[in-house]
Amino acid sequence: MDAPQKIREWLEEIIHKTGWSAAHWASEADVAASTVQRALKPEYPFVTSSRTLSKLAAAAGVSPPDLVDPAPNAKPATFLEIRYEVGAGMWRRVDDVQESYGSGPVMADPTFAGFPQWLERVVSDSMDLEYPVGTLLHVVDAIPIHYSIRHGDHVVIERKQMGGSMVERTVKEVVVTPKGGIQFWGRSRNPKWNQALPMNGDGSDETEEVSIAALVLGSYRPRR
Repeated sequence: MDAPQKIREWLEEIIHKTGWSAAHWASEADVAASTVQRALKPEYPFVTSSRTLSKLAAAAGVSPPDLVDPAPNAKPATFLEIRYEVGAGMWRRVDDVQESYGSGPVMADPTFAGFPQWLERVVSDSMDLEYPVGTLLHVVDAIPIHYSIRHGDHVVIERKQMGGSMVERTVKEVVVTPKGGIQFWGRSRNPKWNQALPMNGDGSDETEEVSIAALVLGSYRPRR
């Protein structure tokens, strides 16, 4: 049994014994009512802090829930796969794009549980003010989450040229202009990359296709 489920069952047991509502219990413990209400939801994936649980237990005159699993039930950490290298100007033939570079020390974000998540290694300076070369980007697939453009987001852009035979993956910042236009900008020390890439490409190839492949959730920069 995972920790959120243990907490939920403990909360339900105490509410049944005391006859208190979640809001009343939260008031007695001097915590936000939403803290208890969220933790009671079956789909809530997060672990309520030990400090909050202690306050709730003290208010009800009971012991906090035991969240320690015995060692035999411990599950090994599952790290995300490094699937691509990402960088402006790094054009490759579609057949040569490798889709696995091992794994990195980053785990899936439970906020997007059930949606494809992976890592991409930064290999150019087109976004080095945010992500120096070597940084691992933690991303989620933009299509299944029905990603909607939001100003300031960082996204992985996939560009295809020459009838789809050449591909480039690059990370950009979303900029929504005052007139509602959508642009993708680099944030780089290299002025070459500090310009807008329109949604329809740069006009250098009539067959060019530009799409948002993934939303950046975070990043990890290895020290060694």
